[in-house]
Amino acid sequence: MRFLLSAGFTYLLFISEGLAQTDQRHPSYAVQGVEEFIDEGMSPFIGFNRPTSEILFDRQNHVTDKAAQILIKRQNDEIIDNKFLIGGRFIGTSLFEKTNTDGKFPILSRLPPAHTSDNTGTLNIVNDASINFILPLPYLTLFAQGEYTENAYPGQSRQEWRKYYAMIGDLDVFPMYLAFGKKTVSFGDMSSYAPFTHSHNSHYFWAQNDDDPLFELGYVDNGVHATASLIKNDRGNRVLNAPQGKNGYENFALNATKDFMVETDHRLRIGAGFLRGTIYDSSLAHHPPSNGFQDRDWANAYNIHGIYSTSKYDLMAEFTRTVDKWPATDSHVHALTLQGRYRDYIWQIPVTYSLMWSEGVQGEEGDEWEKMIQTVAGIEMRLHPNVSIGFEYLNNLDFVPLIRPRVTADNGVVSHTFLAGVKVTF
Repeated sequence: MRFLLSAGFTYLLFISEGLAQTDQRHPSYAVQGVEEFIDEGMSPFIGFNRPTSEILFDRQNHVTDKAAQILIKRQNDEIIDNKFLIGGRFIGTSLFEKTNTDGKFPILSRLPPAHTSDNTGTLNIVNDASINFILPLPYLTLFAQGEYTENAYPGQSRQEWRKYYAMIGDLDVFPMYLAFGKKTVSFGDMSSYAPFTHSHNSHYFWAQNDDDPLFELGYVDNGVHATASLIKNDRGNRVLNAPQGKNGYENFALNATKDFMVETDHRLRIGAGFLRGTIYDSSLAHHPPSNGFQDRDWANAYNIHGIYSTSKYDLMAEFTRTVDKWPATDSHVHALTLQGRYRDYIWQIPVTYSLMWSEGVQGEEGDEWEKMIQTVAGIEMRLHPNVSIGFEYLNNLDFVPLIRPRVTADNGVVSHTFLAGVKVTF
């Protein structure tokens, strides 16, 4: 399977390379404008668009606003009307983790069943092999994404259609849109500047609906992006949940960001969000996909974040917290992330350096299960317009699985992790 995936993506890479034009500016996350020429296509009716694919496949950036990003790209003529687009991504990583406590791995334990009973563990894995499709019609945009992963949780298939939704709207005509389908909930920012590893905000609070459609009403204009989402009352993916016995559409999320241009290439973004139903409503919270217990009413969470960006660097802070205490720990749950990245070149190769610190807190001071702290230093290099490689060093303090934390937690665990990976995108 790995050989077939690698061969297929290599073939598509060379097809798309021959159809693409790129300039020499740094390709990552600029404040203004389009930093790369748009990829061409196989015909006027079908083609590739790598800059768009980079955003839509990215699990580290634009985590919660991909629907709006598609419509913004249509507005900027980066997605051409009536032209069917195909995109693909492959991510493979190798990971080594050493812990001071046998069998307790803060990183490998997120990737079941990768951890061992020893004090070292390794993992070579296909994280993601995905393909997506965009069909931009007048006032209607259709999107679907299928994924294969070797990191499937119990109850999940390795091959799934993880996202599929429709968007009604044209931002050139009116600054509002309606999106409905299976997608990430617009709640918070959840970005991680590290090449591969998620922050504790996304680890604790990233919300995705399941097969029942989510409805998102959005507004995009003059630096403002505001959304209101209506969500089915069931156990979604990751953090999304609703009290047992409620079958309607009573769960919801609100989110808003506002951009302020400080100088020509300096931007300040401020955002906030609210999510009505999370898994922190019960004495046993299962991260995907199990139901856990539901012995409490709605467990709300709120988010605030700020980002300061220039053409060379970004600085970000994000904080997410439950409104009520989690019955599993009798404490509020919160996550805080502080991170930055700097863009440069090494021998004309675009390079992004990143440093991310985040903590997840679910107990009171002195509790064995009080918190986890993670520090990630990363570097990502764009070796080819379609290919980048990344390296990370991670330091993790304490071990608190979010299933039965009072039983499994150990606040004496320290681990060191080294990770290397490759991303191929067309």
